[in-house]
Amino acid sequence: MPSESHALSRNILEGCSDENPIRLYGESAERFRALLSVIYDLPLQLQVYNTPAANVDRLLTIAEVTIKYHFVSIEKWAFDALYNAISGLHGPPQERYQLGHCSSAWMKRLLEVALLCGHTRLRDYVVERWVDRIAARDLRPVHALEFADRSGIKRLQGYAYYVQLLEMGDGFDPGAVEDGEQHARSRLALAEAAAAGPTGDNGNASPARARTPAALTSAQRRRLLSGHWSLCRLWETLRASAPKSERPDGCTYHQHGCVSTWTQVWRDVGAAEPTLNHPPGDVLGRLRAMEEQLCTHADLSCALTPLCRRLALMALKSTVRAVEESLAGHFADLTRESLLVKATEEETS
Repeated sequence: MPSESHALSRNILEGCSDENPIRLYGESAERFRALLSVIYDLPLQLQVYNTPAANVDRLLTIAEVTIKYHFVSIEKWAFDALYNAISGLHGPPQERYQLGHCSSAWMKRLLEVALLCGHTRLRDYVVERWVDRIAARDLRPVHALEFADRSGIKRLQGYAYYVQLLEMGDGFDPGAVEDGEQHARSRLALAEAAAAGPTGDNGNASPARARTPAALTSAQRRRLLSGHWSLCRLWETLRASAPKSERPDGCTYHQHGCVSTWTQVWRDVGAAEPTLNHPPGDVLGRLRAMEEQLCTHADLSCALTPLCRRLALMALKSTVRAVEESLAGHFADLTRESLLVKATEEETS
């Protein structure tokens, strides 16, 4: 017969009665209820997640909870359903869930969960949409810097730092935190000029749009300074020598004809005003300005064979892709690296 103390210990165990349930510390009833809804819903009820009316926010909550409690089979279903809803497989999702309209915070939440689960398709899809909107100045890059550094996603890191560098104003001012094209540095400059310029009918200048100043950490500022120095050096290297292309069959005067003309035109266009209108660190902007000029340059059309001209322009496109892929490497903290090298040398001496 069990002793009285043994019976008492059984009664105080969590989950042994309604009065003493298992407690899930750090979890909300609403989030756990979302998980239970998937476990107990009938297949017909789950079909709503395969339509444009899917509640993506609830689906994301389900994905987060399944990761936390290791419901592997439900986790796979949740992430596949989440990717299908976000990517528009079943039709465009509701506007607030569309990656072309959502906030930086929503992008970050999606990517955090995709990384936790290791869902490659969802991760890559969100990264590409986030990069596109940062490059279009629709989302502020400052919101992606810390996450990109922590996650090590090079494409996001490279573009976030690159665009942030272009957004920096006088005194290394990082700009605003609000998303939207109207808050991009170029738009802000126009708004401020308009506010300080001609007055309206009432004789008062129109006030510039209110905005919240962004803030950068010391490490981020060092990365940006290192990136500016590195990209300026890269531009000097690129402008000095045209991208090389192989000699095609049938071109009998390649080295002294086509290559010579291509090299000279490349240097001329690299020093042209449309190219230099872009800041020194905007290597991609300068290369794309050169591409636009080279595509219609009369000397290339007259002096190069059609195939040589095509291969030369393809070599330029390859150069642009190579710069895009290596952006993150330009924003390594050179001051930190030099200190580590110095410390290593001192230890070995």
